Amino acid sequence: MAEEAAPEQKLHIATYFIMSSPTGEVDEVVGDIKKLVNDERVLSDQKLTKILAEYNMEQLVTGPDPDGNLCIVSQYNQVGPDLYLDAASGRVLRFDHKRRKFVEVTDKKQVLAAGVNAYRSAIEKDVATYTSECFKAGKSVSAVFGTDEGLITICISAANVHLGNFWTGGWRSIYQLNVSQQGNIEMKGDIKLGVHYFEDGNVQLHTKFPTKATIAVSSEAKTAAAIAKAIKTIETDFQSNLEHMYINMHSETFKNMRRLMPMNKQFMNWNLAAHKVAGEMGQSSS
Repeated sequence: MAEEAAPEQKLHIATYFIMSSPTGEVDEVVGDIKKLVNDERVLSDQKLTKILAEYNMEQLVTGPDPDGNLCIVSQYNQVGPDLYLDAASGRVLRFDHKRRKFVEVTDKKQVLAAGVNAYRSAIEKDVATYTSECFKAGKSVSAVFGTDEGLITICISAANVHLGNFWTGGWRSIYQLNVSQQGNIEMKGDIKLGVHYFEDGNVQLHTKFPTKATIAVSSEAKTAAAIAKAIKTIETDFQSNLEHMYINMHSETFKNMRRLMPMNKQFMNWNLAAHKVAGEMGQSSS
């Protein structure tokens, strides 16, 4: 008889599956995990909320604020266990990690150093223009966060969920650079893509692409334009390479995963008469 896993092991396994949930499918995964664990002591409401908070920030999940505007949840704008900064307004919002929506505008405010905020605002405007041109309307959100030390973080999150058509997809890209000094500055980026097809099967594609670009930090407007242009070039090239990979996978990779011919090196003979004759010969020889 198999030994039952310890509560800590069950929680570890549950956490792994929830954290691995494809875009737009975490509720279904959580529902199944609850049935499998079937123990409130192992997966309590408090523990589940903590796991979902980690998942939501890792996935750059977006949710509507009380005004209906979509905002990003990430480690870069987290100011408390369930509190997140809306950098554009300086408001601090409370987020419900289970319902994935902002439920309260708190009385807290965050004011960024004026010089850094001037860069942040300009970058936010140009990046928003880029996302509106290159991503589907209503399915993508960009946000730009800053610190008083001059560190700028750009987050782009996009999700396209069609559970009824058996596929989902999510895009996350993060870029960071420091604008505290002018001159050529390195901008580091990280793109993550996840796609799930599950009609008559289960196929997932996960891609992670680290990247970097040199940005000439000068005036706010010129710096913002250079950043948006660099991001557009990086992400357009990344998508083109993905399309090339898809074609290559279809024509080469998947094709090479199975034999073109059986072990006997003979194609299947679809002539029924031939199989009948072969069967009769086998019976006569026995």
